[in-house]
Amino acid sequence: MPPQPANPKRLLRLKDAAAYLSLSPGKLRAVVQKGELPIVRYGENAPWLLDVRDLDLWVDRHKETL
Repeated sequence: MPPQPANPKRLLRLKDAAAYLSLSPGKLRAVVQKGELPIVRYGENAPWLLDVRDLDLWVDRHKETL
């Protein structure tokens, strides 16, 4: 049987997504508002949800070597 993922949820609220990325919620909000990460919303007043796969891609795009 394959190992279970560490986080079984695909969509995370802003606070949980920020913790996943080791960012503050305010920093993550700024990243979203700059258009660097998409959000999922099911209504105008619904919470922002972020797809874990998008978070992983964002990390991959921001990797660098020194």
